[in-house]
Amino acid sequence: MTKNQAKARSATLAKGLEILNFLGSQNGPVTLRTVMSGLGMTKPTAHRLLATLVDHGMARFDSANNTYQLGMRLFELSRQVWQDFDLRGVAMNEMRKLHAATNETVSLAILTPDGGVYIDGLQSSHHLREQSRVGQRVALWRSAIGKALIAGLSYNDRQRILEEDADAILNCGTYDGLPELSRHLDLVNARGYAIEIDEDLPGISGAAAPIVDHRGITVAAIGLSGASDRLSRDTLHRLGPSVIEATRLASLQAGGAPRPVSTAPQPRGLQVRNVRKLADFSNLIGESPTLSRDGRILYWVDICRPCIFRLDLTTGETDAFPQKDMVTAVAETAEGLLVAGLTGIRVIEPVSGRIIRDFGDPEADIPTNRFNDGKLDARGRLWVGSLAFSLTRGVGSLYRVDPDGRANHMESGLTLPNGMGWSPDGQAMYLVDTADRVLYIYDFDTDEGTIANRRELIRFPDDMPGSPDGIDIDPQGNIFIAMWDGWAIVKYAPDGTLIETYGTPFPRPTSCVFADGSPPRIMVTSARIRVSSDLLAKYPSSGATIELLLPT
Repeated sequence: MTKNQAKARSATLAKGLEILNFLGSQNGPVTLRTVMSGLGMTKPTAHRLLATLVDHGMARFDSANNTYQLGMRLFELSRQVWQDFDLRGVAMNEMRKLHAATNETVSLAILTPDGGVYIDGLQSSHHLREQSRVGQRVALWRSAIGKALIAGLSYNDRQRILEEDADAILNCGTYDGLPELSRHLDLVNARGYAIEIDEDLPGISGAAAPIVDHRGITVAAIGLSGASDRLSRDTLHRLGPSVIEATRLASLQAGGAPRPVSTAPQPRGLQVRNVRKLADFSNLIGESPTLSRDGRILYWVDICRPCIFRLDLTTGETDAFPQKDMVTAVAETAEGLLVAGLTGIRVIEPVSGRIIRDFGDPEADIPTNRFNDGKLDARGRLWVGSLAFSLTRGVGSLYRVDPDGRANHMESGLTLPNGMGWSPDGQAMYLVDTADRVLYIYDFDTDEGTIANRRELIRFPDDMPGSPDGIDIDPQGNIFIAMWDGWAIVKYAPDGTLIETYGTPFPRPTSCVFADGSPPRIMVTSARIRVSSDLLAKYPSSGATIELLLPT
């Protein structure tokens, strides 16, 4: 073979790899024209290379719509890479860091077709500690490391495992049934780590997080465990980010695709002024701040450490009302607190948790979805969005739940519906889709409670820090938007013109509520979930609820 022939073959291989990378970067199947345009290839070259990739199973061709996507042969090869990979070697470096930081027992477990197995560990030097479990089976639904192994599996795979252990689960007394355990695993998956308090072994508690493969599917987990008198529930939640960091780095070193963690520093030049901390419960995802009808009480929720919070703005007194399942939105009504959560929509008495009225779950037939942000309109109707746990594009919806409990499906095709609000004259409704980085505006009929003529009011540019999350509207119609990972609340005019940016003392503001007064103020909730340990140490207000005093 001549040098020119070798060079030509090398160039052809490079182009084939470019096509594979391009197919892998798309959200779904693509046409030949899309490949040509995306890679600047001629039609004969792109067609010839795609045909070769299809012949070798590296790509798939759908003749029904003339599209291409990655082939199953790639997934077969990637599975073989994971089987041959030295998972112990990859994980041990991160396990040593976690062990040094906590001096607790740190374990590594893998998921096998027959369940979970402990394969490595580092023992605590404390006198009271658990014995080495290397080689033992993992209690998949009782231990933190077991729950971390199965929480992130596909819904069908997870349900199969639970059904196989149904008798033991029902007899253990911890869960009322498989649906309750499944909802708990949804919570574990959402926050990224699991905890256990005396569930598997008496006197032993722990936290664990998953190691994932290239698809984001769990293959192993790292957990820390120790005496319950050292590892309280609050301590375990505080250690959660460190456990996530260990498994995230192990996943990356193994070629996996873990969920992103916020590491971006505060944007240069962004100033934080006139900030007052209202409450600091270290919320994992503080959300849905809302004022009582008399404006005296501020309510909000923590989605992933499920709890409803109440702050008396006149006295500063706070209350916390833990919830059994994820709760995502809250609003005050004459009957009690209207909440949306993993198990549906209901009115509750917050102190006792007693259900006053149960409106059911409009998406009870979609167990892979959950509700997200919600808000009452001027007539007391709850508008609430839904999304897939996997954030699959286009499977979210918007509902209107009337005061009599009837649920009305109002919009489809959403991905991450979030903040919503109404113009002061009630003629417009706003809705954020965080995944699409857009604020939609609808024509709104207050009497009928209907929306129409959706269009984009604000398309947030890719180079703008953060993603739009919760919103609120002031009496002049200005729109305040919390920018998740953007360290700021941004203020837009009713026509979509950016007016001002207000810095926050944390990277992940989640939502806001406007309070008129002298001076006017914006109360802001925040999140500390999947914020790097370094950022949490530098910005400990992450997860706090604050107020920003606005210039008059």
